[in-house]
Amino acid sequence: MISVLALFQDDVPAQAGSDFGNNTMIHPVGVAALGLMAVLVLLVPRRWTCLPVILMLCFIPAGQRLVVASIDFTFMRVLMCVAWTRLFLRGDLKPIVWNHLDRVMVVWAFVCVVAGTLLGMTVPVFINRLGAAVDAMMLYFFFRQLVRDYRDLIQIATVFMASGFVVLVFFVIENQTSRNMFSVMGGVPLMTEERGGRMRCQGAFAHSILAGCFWACLIPFYFARTLKGSWVFAITATIVACVIVRLSASSTPIMAILFGVFAASLYPIRGALRWLRWLAFGWLLILHFYLMDMPVWHLLSRVDLVGGSTGWHRYHLVDKFFAFFREWWLFGTERTGHWGPGLHDVTNQFVAEGISGGIWRVSLFCLAIWLAFVGVSRSLRLPQGSTKYKLASWALGTALFMHCMNFLGVSYFEQMTTEWYMTLALTSSLTLVPGARAEDQLRQIRY
Repeated sequence: MISVLALFQDDVPAQAGSDFGNNTMIHPVGVAALGLMAVLVLLVPRRWTCLPVILMLCFIPAGQRLVVASIDFTFMRVLMCVAWTRLFLRGDLKPIVWNHLDRVMVVWAFVCVVAGTLLGMTVPVFINRLGAAVDAMMLYFFFRQLVRDYRDLIQIATVFMASGFVVLVFFVIENQTSRNMFSVMGGVPLMTEERGGRMRCQGAFAHSILAGCFWACLIPFYFARTLKGSWVFAITATIVACVIVRLSASSTPIMAILFGVFAASLYPIRGALRWLRWLAFGWLLILHFYLMDMPVWHLLSRVDLVGGSTGWHRYHLVDKFFAFFREWWLFGTERTGHWGPGLHDVTNQFVAEGISGGIWRVSLFCLAIWLAFVGVSRSLRLPQGSTKYKLASWALGTALFMHCMNFLGVSYFEQMTTEWYMTLALTSSLTLVPGARAEDQLRQIRY
């Protein structure tokens, strides 16, 4: 779907996808791939249903779509329709134990539609928001249906690990030739962007930053794969993911990996995390009110690991987000370009949630994140939980933490939104998220 900002602004940010949104763009290779993936979804065993979805994410640009009556039928949307048809026809649709995260996600989707429609007051905006909400619900609840225990998490991780080796080949070719082989299908540029003497490879992904973030946030799942005993495969796949991140030449995914290493290293002191969180929060308050002349979010301006980073832009965006609170708090705002130079480019997910749906949408977004972390925390304290189950829960918590760090430097779209919904769904399925009886949750989880 075309970005909502694209409907309002003349100076549309690059991530809005305005070069292909609301335009039919179909390549014979893409159509053949979609047909093959649809057949696989219908025929493979349930535990392999993730395979075609992951292959679509990794190798088909999001620009591939068919527009009918102003409605974008992206290939992922079509594949999800096929996947849900399979769930109904083959009897794979099983009852799930609803928790507060599931309910918040449904309310969040509803608010996305209502707030966006009230803000834009046009039919195209309503169609856009409704389509985005339907996509989110189809993806989220698809993975809720698919994943029942940590073995399903390992299955998903295995498919991503194998796909990473092939993706790396395309990234290396792109790095050496400065040409993106996926550009023939549209949605990604032919010539690779260069910054600071480094090629910012992106492959089939919507942006180089998102390509790096995508693979960085999968690394915790790779280590969950070691619960099956294959350390060599997991370590090799992790190296591949790190090389892909390096070839994307972006600071945000590199920072995500560093934060992921930090989070993973805290496992031995997991019982003291509550105190550590309060210490971190208190330290930020001290920095903000006593030790820094600038607000604490000015720390964003100092992030630059690869050269040419836009850390100051990210700080400036957050600063103006608070300064213009009265403008966006009710239903969001139609444009942000007047906040300052370049601020039409919204590179912060929390800011994007606020300007797209007001205080209600960003609050529900934060509530969903909090509930996911609470679910991980409760699973770690489960007395009868196995070590493997607790390590899998910790991997989910690490991935959540990495996504949250990404949210400070980039807003998600296309493939990254799918990975985010998947991570939330895995957490909802595998951890003890509040809002349901623990006995009912544990009956569905082989822990």
